[in-house]
Amino acid sequence: MNRSFALALLLAATASCSDEPGQADASPDAGDTSTDTDAAEPDAAEPDTAELDVAEPDAADAEDAADDVEVDSSADADADSAEDTGPSRVLDPWPIWQAPPACGEGGDWPGLIPGPGEEGFSAELDAKTRRLDRQFRAFNSFGTGVNADLSVALENEEAREQIRAFVWDSDGWDFEEWSGESPTTVIDSWHKVAGAYAGVSMAADAYRYLTLLREGAECAELERAREFIRGDLDALHLAQAITGVEGVVARGFARLTEPGSDYETTPLFDDEGSPLPAEKTNGTWRADNSGEYPDYIWEDSCSRDMLIGWVLGLGALWEVIRDDPNFDDSLRDRARADAMALARSLMTVQESGYDLEVRDADGRMTYHGIMHAESVDRVYVPGVRNGFNAVMSLGVIATLAYVTEDPDVEAYLYDDLIDQRAFLRLINDDMIGLDLGNGSNHSGYNMAFEGGWLAMRYLRDPAARAEAARSVRDSMYDRGGDRQPVEMKQTFFDLTYTAAVTGESVFGPPTAVVDEGALQRGMETLEEWADAPYYDRPAENCDEAEVEARECTATDGSNIEVLGNVGRNGDLVAADPIPMRIRGSSNYWWRSNPYKIDQGGQGGSLLPGSDYRWMYWTSRWLQRPIE
Repeated sequence: MNRSFALALLLAATASCSDEPGQADASPDAGDTSTDTDAAEPDAAEPDTAELDVAEPDAADAEDAADDVEVDSSADADADSAEDTGPSRVLDPWPIWQAPPACGEGGDWPGLIPGPGEEGFSAELDAKTRRLDRQFRAFNSFGTGVNADLSVALENEEAREQIRAFVWDSDGWDFEEWSGESPTTVIDSWHKVAGAYAGVSMAADAYRYLTLLREGAECAELERAREFIRGDLDALHLAQAITGVEGVVARGFARLTEPGSDYETTPLFDDEGSPLPAEKTNGTWRADNSGEYPDYIWEDSCSRDMLIGWVLGLGALWEVIRDDPNFDDSLRDRARADAMALARSLMTVQESGYDLEVRDADGRMTYHGIMHAESVDRVYVPGVRNGFNAVMSLGVIATLAYVTEDPDVEAYLYDDLIDQRAFLRLINDDMIGLDLGNGSNHSGYNMAFEGGWLAMRYLRDPAARAEAARSVRDSMYDRGGDRQPVEMKQTFFDLTYTAAVTGESVFGPPTAVVDEGALQRGMETLEEWADAPYYDRPAENCDEAEVEARECTATDGSNIEVLGNVGRNGDLVAADPIPMRIRGSSNYWWRSNPYKIDQGGQGGSLLPGSDYRWMYWTSRWLQRPIE
């Protein structure tokens, strides 16, 4: 079937009007019960099929987008020599565990940004990160151990002062130990744990621990970091076990003992055994289906962005526990078994005739559960070759292969997805719906870059890794033209590109020089990030008259060129990205629109900051090439 004709048929039959993803615009103070905005129907994290560009891709795009950084050819040389060779696909991760310094002794680690004692180390940035880490651990992860947004009433000045004092006037990690009171006395409600954000909070903990380990941090600091990792592993297991069905993962979960977690639940089936609700939704709350977690409830219909978030957390945690003797074998066995069950589910060809479907505990596919390349959004279209789905699928399966080290999963990844279906080529040729200019769904960029990050980090085959890196450099970060990730100052995109240039993965150290321009763009965003307590601050840069005049003076005195209400969903956007210092807030910035002029909440949400924490500790952990 002609690709353009197939897509035209699809667009005539499909309409999608999802909200801007990732924003904390609807404050819980205004009646919002969850800041996981992609729970709106349809899923806000998914590309808007009504806006897809169905034109055939320009074959010159990749040439025009050639990266101006001189990339070391060693990665490509490895790729050439590894072609069709078996051993490259069973490489062990390189020995990061070889002779780490003893705790408390200190040690050098050549991270992308300097650590303590190194030239250029930013004590100010490090101190801000510690405050955000401590806020997260004392409040946002209280009870569940992982990422959640919180509500703190604006009028409760006493509670807000206690939170401020804990963050700034102490250096502890336990609010109750410091104050003598439970965090429930100062927090009005906890919102749900959701996979897209919980996974990156786990990755932040993982790379923080690895960095501290290699830097020879104090023994008590390292043991505390290990406890955070153990809690993350428990939460990751809970997300699968609570569903009661092997290979099924929850969209999110909540703990009933926390204020604000009293969601109404629906049984999986009615008395006749038919699934409930009759029409599949983008998330229905369920009671524990395992018999192991009576204090928890879970949300079903795990979408693609939620799944890849969970898997991203799994990969980072596995980097920690795979060879670390400080973690019990039982934790490794449990994580590997869960990964294997998920891999089997994704590898299974379902009644639709397709594999790579995210399945639910009621036996149905989840609402946004199609990850197969022959699809657009929620619809299968035979003949379509969607690189957007391909990069997510490659990243997810590569991570599961890395964790399980199972030959069947490895064969599925390399022989089927890469060799037979040419998923790596699709990422270069057909990234359907990703780059739509002013109308882009920025959540799509986040999902694509997560897929690229996972593929580059966990593909064992050097040839496959090199091709994934080329795709990130040339087909995702800068395809040429306007409004590309290269200019957005979204730190996650900049660091993923940096890894694509240097060639670092879990199987080998970096071999090429760092693009300092990309790294500096990413670091500038982190430097301008708001400090703890990290509330959902509003941003009001332009008044009505300035919008009409198409130029305004921002709150920091800089000029903003206004394009008008031409963004996705009619958002007011600027010609250039808004600097982080005046952007307002988002509960997850890497899937939010950096061109949107006025955004944020009303100040009543205490945000986790896991997007920041993940990128800061990744910057400290990723290496510079050793001379």
